Amino acid sequence: MAPWIQLLKELEKRGVQNSVLCREGGTLSQELAKSGIDVFTYTPPAQWLPVFTSGIGKIVDRAKPDLIHTRLSSAAYLGGYWGRKKNIPVISTFDKYPKAKYYENSDVLIGCSSAVTAHIKKLKLPRARLIATILNPVLSKYYTRDWSARQKCRQSLGVKPGECVVLGMGRLVGWKAWDDFLRAIALIPERGGYHFWLVGSGNEEKKLKNLSAKLGIQNRIRFFPFAADVRPWLWAADLFVQSSKEPEGFSLMLIEAMAAGAVPIATNIGGTLDIVKDGVNGLLFSPSDIRTLSAAILRANHEEARASMALNAQRSAADINVGRISEETVDIYNKTLQLKR
Repeated sequence: MAPWIQLLKELEKRGVQNSVLCREGGTLSQELAKSGIDVFTYTPPAQWLPVFTSGIGKIVDRAKPDLIHTRLSSAAYLGGYWGRKKNIPVISTFDKYPKAKYYENSDVLIGCSSAVTAHIKKLKLPRARLIATILNPVLSKYYTRDWSARQKCRQSLGVKPGECVVLGMGRLVGWKAWDDFLRAIALIPERGGYHFWLVGSGNEEKKLKNLSAKLGIQNRIRFFPFAADVRPWLWAADLFVQSSKEPEGFSLMLIEAMAAGAVPIATNIGGTLDIVKDGVNGLLFSPSDIRTLSAAILRANHEEARASMALNAQRSAADINVGRISEETVDIYNKTLQLKR
């Protein structure tokens, strides 16, 4: 939410007047209002039946937009219907790999990564006149490593100077493949000065804890619950593992870890390939290749190599900033308006 709101404010500086339509309740409308952004709220009675969402049509009439820009499948489905009905071009951003039916009325399609854009092209949507890739913006400065907080967190959890913290963080669900992370840990020699942490919650938690016991690593991996503020964990970490076996659209968690100075070790699929360059700002491995994952952890624990990749990771994260993304977004808006003519 925070990077997106900052993007809206940056777009304002470039002459874009934003009005946001979101559901009633929740914190989004409150935060948008605090930021001085026009907000309309509406909860559709049947979000998969646009004809029964006349409230959206009335809001569109009040806002009188030149363009409609949607995110998420339901918004694209509803926004596309009303955009076509009101003869307003619709731009839809894809954050994942959804089905085509939600985007049949979208005129311009934006993938949040090269992998997502490739997925969009395969859908062959009939009304799409322009397809582009624009990465999601990141508030990299918000994650800049706090050395004092890093030391405090590490000391409180028994990490000695010179030891290496390897962090996994996210939902504990099957496709995240945290079981591969645990199996890779089992291949790493015990006398290496490593601390393995897994932060998050989900329906796989009990299964993963049982697996750690079965692998004999229950004393080497520490599980921690969901963290509302991820920064202290990222600051404390030296390496950040993302073991997903299904493609990520664009992993904000991965780029946040990089901004915090942790070296990413991630699967070589999906949007990760737009972020991590193997051996430059992180290390890549194939899904479920636990031997390569364990070797990458060992490789990244060499101080000189880790320092170089961590610095490059921070630079990469800083490059995906709201200034750059807002410029690319305005360019798409202008091209869309030209298509209308």
